[in-house]
Amino acid sequence: MGKLVGRTSVLLALVLVLAACGGRPPAEQDDEIAGARAAEAANALPRAALYDTAPGTAAPGSVLRSERATGWQLPEGAAGNLVVYNSRSAQGTPVAASAAVLTPAGPPPPGGWPVVAWVHGTSGVARQCAPSLMKDLYYPDEIANWLEQGYAVVAADYSGLGAGSGHEYITMTANAKDVRYSIAAARQAVAGLSERWVAVGHSQGGQAVWGVARQEAAEPTGRFLGSVAIAPVTPYDRLQREVADNEGQGQYLAYVASSIAAQYPAFQPRNVMSDKGMSNYERYLHEGCWTYGRALSGTGTPRELLRPDWSQDAAVREFIERNRYANAPLAGPIFVASGAADTDVAASTVAEVAAEQCGQGTPVDYHDYPGDHETVMRQSAADRSRWVADRFAGAPAPNTCTVR
Repeated sequence: MGKLVGRTSVLLALVLVLAACGGRPPAEQDDEIAGARAAEAANALPRAALYDTAPGTAAPGSVLRSERATGWQLPEGAAGNLVVYNSRSAQGTPVAASAAVLTPAGPPPPGGWPVVAWVHGTSGVARQCAPSLMKDLYYPDEIANWLEQGYAVVAADYSGLGAGSGHEYITMTANAKDVRYSIAAARQAVAGLSERWVAVGHSQGGQAVWGVARQEAAEPTGRFLGSVAIAPVTPYDRLQREVADNEGQGQYLAYVASSIAAQYPAFQPRNVMSDKGMSNYERYLHEGCWTYGRALSGTGTPRELLRPDWSQDAAVREFIERNRYANAPLAGPIFVASGAADTDVAASTVAEVAAEQCGQGTPVDYHDYPGDHETVMRQSAADRSRWVADRFAGAPAPNTCTVR
């Protein structure tokens, strides 16, 4: 597999800067922010006119516009199309969304290429933070891995990133709809895709694929075989319980507050964020994407950046309740991975939601790896690949619910 530069290597560079400096004096943090800006700019693609396509009146999953893409860094022989399609917000309002549809080298096999819906982790909340607007598609190694194994990859941006506006960050219902409808749109836009598919996601995407499986149980899209959730963002009250004293969380708090504000007009971010938390709020939302936000976050912890009574806000409480996991059965089995050293999504909270899903009768294959929020991707890769291959082969799904 060709080695491509992605978010993990950018984060490693930031960590090495911190280690070399032994801290983050203002001048050094300024250098780190400037480096993040430069890295994002070097990876950015020009914004094409089709991203501005308005949502239509046709059914969700209908293609609005599609064009061949040439700026992405893909394995040799792979091809890509950029598709803009109809989706729905959490409230059911028509929205436009965009996705990359990628096919492996060579002709499709009989029945079409098996499909992996790749669902990305946090990239930011501004429109320019869409992975399809990045040369490396944000997770280059993950995407190359699936393509080189012979899968077609449908990589949704989420509405509000790329196409649409007002990204509903870590809103399970909305993000899952964007993924599911991208599959229908991909089949219309690109020939040779199988009806059989799985959903694989990391972080924000891990939460989204959980929502995909929940929605597929009620309204199937093709032949859905199962989902893979890697370090999925867990319900926000549980998450904050475990990461309250962890540094580097500022951008996540701003993204969540902006998402709640977009969905609840009466909500005011400063009612839940401290003065320190609000100091860079607009910069997180508008000046850059995830790498920039990580550099800007500094040493502030959620305990410092949130007001003590943040969880009592009515909109926050409703947002948390609407994004609970284990209140419904899932379509198909689910593979769940956590990282014991993860300081963004605590492994204990992932284990909790996995155990609760067992109570709904879902076959859950839970794995806890030693890595952090980024390295768990690499550590789980072989296990995930085997699990996905077995779903397409029709093998029985492992179920760790019976042994925990």
